[in-house]
Amino acid sequence: MPVRILATADIHIGRRPTRLPTVDLAERASAAHMWEEIVLRAITEKVDAVMLSGDIVDHDSRFYEATGPLERGIYRLADAGIPSYAVAGNHDWDVFPRILEQLDTPLFHFLGQGGSWEESVLERDGEQLLRIVGWSFPTRHVRQSPLLDFHLDSDSDVPTIGLLHANVDIPTSEYAPVGLSELQARDVALWVLGHVHKPQHWVSESGADVLYPGSPQALSPKEPGQHGPWLIELEGKHSVNCQQIPMSLVRYDEYDVDLEEATTSEDFDAAVNNTISQALENVVGRDEPTKLLSLRMNFVGSTLLCGKIASLAEGLGDLERSRDGVESQIEEHTNRTRPAIDLAELADRNDPAGVLARTLLALEQDEPDETLATLISEATARLQEVHRAPAFAALIDRDPAPDRDRSQQILIEQGRQLLEALRAQLPQRQESSNE
Repeated sequence: MPVRILATADIHIGRRPTRLPTVDLAERASAAHMWEEIVLRAITEKVDAVMLSGDIVDHDSRFYEATGPLERGIYRLADAGIPSYAVAGNHDWDVFPRILEQLDTPLFHFLGQGGSWEESVLERDGEQLLRIVGWSFPTRHVRQSPLLDFHLDSDSDVPTIGLLHANVDIPTSEYAPVGLSELQARDVALWVLGHVHKPQHWVSESGADVLYPGSPQALSPKEPGQHGPWLIELEGKHSVNCQQIPMSLVRYDEYDVDLEEATTSEDFDAAVNNTISQALENVVGRDEPTKLLSLRMNFVGSTLLCGKIASLAEGLGDLERSRDGVESQIEEHTNRTRPAIDLAELADRNDPAGVLARTLLALEQDEPDETLATLISEATARLQEVHRAPAFAALIDRDPAPDRDRSQQILIEQGRQLLEALRAQLPQRQESSNE
């Protein structure tokens, strides 16, 4: 009989998804409510254990908001006879232990406190079913791999699950960097990781499987696609089956809107509506409880509408469509179209339009140019300065500060619009020079 586990990470109790249209949906899609739903699902599925791989609580300023829901969930699992196992991540490294001091149940196991590996055994009717090893963040930042201190006695009969909050294959990370090959080489049936909010599952034919459950409730446009906890079944040391259970009420997705053939405002509207229809079709009918589909649209292609996108897109945020109980909204749009011109041909000119065309070509091709690097660096600094401005301090759930890639994309978008404006003036300049 297989061992059945419900695993999740990065719940961030205390947070709510961003950019939602109603307060009611924000409450129903809160991280705290998701935790309640996970507990209920674990009881319904009659799993043998629940496993939490860090960042269950958002951060220390949410201590009081997180304490109640977390305690209630753990006690409810215990009342159903379901043990739970957890490690702390970089967000809850100091908060989780404080909350756990108030818990009084032998069915909750907090592993690896203080950054030391710790082991626990799951039993059923006196039989050892599973060994769980875990490591918790001792501070907010950990720059060395926790695997340097990982030592596990070999056990031929009982499978092992590793619980760890870590960053895979990013050796410069401040959040417990580990190598995928290092994880797979350990005598572990499955690693359940936290930290990365996008679900990802690496299946190994000869080593350990590695799973990022991801955030069970999508919390921002940075977390696109399907989200939910994972049901894990283990039968022996080498039979591991992992299946996601879609539970997120909000789904963020990103779509390209091809305007290559568009020449009129009607063409633009049709392209937008066709994209929304396709997005809704991709969600409706699936076995997931999505209530809101929040879309980011990237307008792409070489088009005569390039310089008009800003005006054409006015009001898109108010465009709402629905199908079979799923509502859609356009959360953000980006103009990545190109003027319907040959940039290479225009770049031969010795006027401002030619200079701008050459700059755009260099930006789009990401040429290793010192002047270009300075331009992007200065733009990034200015954009980050604006992002840190006191006027925006109240926006708790605002997007992260623009990095180099985002700054480069903004330069390209603005440059294209400026080039379109310059080209519109070229005939007038030529006529003036002929008089």
